[in-house]
Amino acid sequence: MMMHHPSWKPKDYLAVPQSPIPNSPSSSTRFAKRAIHALVLLLVGAVALSQFHLDLLRPKCTQPHHGSPHTDKAHTFSWDQVPIPHTLVRSASLRDTGLTKPTQITPTKHLIYHPCFDGHECARLALPMDWNRTDTRGAAQIALAVIKRPAKVPVTDPRYGGPILLNPGGPGGSGVSMLLKRGRHIQTVVDASAPPAAPGGHPPPDGGKFFDVVSFDPRGVNHTTPPFSCFRHSAARRAWKMQVEAEGVLGSSAGVFDARWARHGALGLTCTQSRGGALVGEERDEEAEGGEWIGRFMNTPTVVADMVELIERHGEWRERETARILGERGSLEGVVGSSEAEAKAKAILRRNRWVPGQEKLQYWGFSYGTVLGSTFAAMQPHRIHRAVIDGVCDVNDYYAGGWLTNLQDADAAWRSFFELCNAVGPEVCSFASGQGGLQATIDCYENLLTTLKANPVAVPASGARGPDIITYSDVKMLVMQAVYTPMESFERVARFLTDLTHGNGSAFAEYKQRERQDWRRTPPCDPNGSKPCMVPGENMDEAQMSILCSDGQDIRGIDKEKFRDYWHTLRNQSKTVGDIWAEIRFTCIEWKARPAWQFEGPIAGNTSHPLLFAGNTYDPVTPLRNAFTMSKQFPGSVVLQQNSVGHCTLSGPSLCSAKVIREYFQTGELPSHGKVCEVEERPFHVPGVQQSSGLSAADLSLLSALRSLAQEERSFTRAPPLSFF
Repeated sequence: MMMHHPSWKPKDYLAVPQSPIPNSPSSSTRFAKRAIHALVLLLVGAVALSQFHLDLLRPKCTQPHHGSPHTDKAHTFSWDQVPIPHTLVRSASLRDTGLTKPTQITPTKHLIYHPCFDGHECARLALPMDWNRTDTRGAAQIALAVIKRPAKVPVTDPRYGGPILLNPGGPGGSGVSMLLKRGRHIQTVVDASAPPAAPGGHPPPDGGKFFDVVSFDPRGVNHTTPPFSCFRHSAARRAWKMQVEAEGVLGSSAGVFDARWARHGALGLTCTQSRGGALVGEERDEEAEGGEWIGRFMNTPTVVADMVELIERHGEWRERETARILGERGSLEGVVGSSEAEAKAKAILRRNRWVPGQEKLQYWGFSYGTVLGSTFAAMQPHRIHRAVIDGVCDVNDYYAGGWLTNLQDADAAWRSFFELCNAVGPEVCSFASGQGGLQATIDCYENLLTTLKANPVAVPASGARGPDIITYSDVKMLVMQAVYTPMESFERVARFLTDLTHGNGSAFAEYKQRERQDWRRTPPCDPNGSKPCMVPGENMDEAQMSILCSDGQDIRGIDKEKFRDYWHTLRNQSKTVGDIWAEIRFTCIEWKARPAWQFEGPIAGNTSHPLLFAGNTYDPVTPLRNAFTMSKQFPGSVVLQQNSVGHCTLSGPSLCSAKVIREYFQTGELPSHGKVCEVEERPFHVPGVQQSSGLSAADLSLLSALRSLAQEERSFTRAPPLSFF
């Protein structure tokens, strides 16, 4: 296949004609002049005292987050003109924002941020659906949902470090949801250790950097429009998922493989049939008026193009915001009284100037986010400023659609549960075998699985929860969740397993019920689906399928028995995860849509700054060996090993790892080759390398953030396919 070259080359970056921006200097000259006069007065006083500080050129940063002052705090927020009928994520509904009325965010070719979600800022960036289309008249667009946790200093401050883009994985994971849940703690990791202003109001002596933390919903995902969906409304999707859950995971019964074969065939044909069931309400979406179908434009290289445009538009925003703070550039030349003030202001303007085509990426990608980050580094090596590739996929295996290099450490990760449980004993881990030792604990689990396959545990109704059963598949899904996030999950798993050995599934059933989404439908849905009836984020499974099936090789026509052999190969790689992992490739057996263009590689490159790869000793789905494999493709890169169990470094609290990553973002310094970091704490409260009693205040703050990140809970009840990364 010939390589298709996208049209977004550096030479093509020219300033986009801008419409007036609300509350900008161009719309308020009087404000600008007053700001300049105030600036002069401050500088004159400072010079007289011989205590000139650069921060007199900017407003004092006394709040935890310094947002864009041009945003109107009286305005309300919604991603669209239609009220969001459900929460974006459970912890971040419109009610939580303190905003009462939704207002439309019009997609624009430049970044215009609006206040949203309690101190964050949101935008919708208009991008072409097809980056290669030369005739742009009437061309379809997407509206990229962007969210920012503002830096603790304004852009005029010399310690402003720019944006760090995050990707949570998936594929198809919501960057908006991730940033809302984890952005505050990630910002603590990457920012300078000292606060931006000491109690006396002076900057800290270390001069460290403070970053905007930015993320986005990729194409077809969550609040980016148009959405990719295979169902006309959420009720149909939920009914489908309940059927999948009732069938159980592969290996749970004799007939489940055959049922899955038919089910994935039906879903693949539905998702990729000619526009019919592919986009709910597409005909009514303004962004889809150009007639293109989003399913052909969701593969990873296309998202790389979106990221290039996002960092370019941030550079444009940075220049605009600098001018807003300092005043109109033309007016600065006429300031009377301080040539030094004028020179300082102009120096800031030069420092923050947007040079089209030269903006660089700062990035932290997790799991599938390492595919995205590595692909960006291969396609745009000259744009890498910093890139942490955390929980590393073998990108060549990913693009081949094999999924054969993920599970090599999965069983070792699950074995750590028994080792830690047995080490702390029944007083801490109730599932531990008091007398029989490690093997007795393992045998108890295996016997429980065998029992559940034939005899699920019946759970009578209680309170608002209806009757339920706990099955073999329930436990397998619970265990898969647990090895991703052992700090958060291992203790709960021990309690549930202990209960089940005594025939009690009540706590487990309550957990399942709590994890389920609300099935009540308000307002009523029309038969063809409508925006008020669509719950943002519910289409993640379909978006994931579209991305990974588009990225991988076309496997339509694969023999059923050959695929059964493939499933057994994965099962032999991991008893713990193999049955569930086979669902990934299963989703593509009838996926006939192919991407409009692909990047043929290689996934390699000599980047403008070396990459930092990171991985855990026992990661259940992205084994450490993948980090070393990928590092060989990028000269100068280094692998950081964290000696822990779980998926990605944030699954275990390690001050060592966090400080390595912080230093990398702050200065670009890489750790030495062979660097291994220990963790401060292991599951079941097993102490790690040191106790918190001997830590500084800054380290205690960092450790608190890391513990919060390690405690994030993965969704349990999502039936396969699920967010594997």
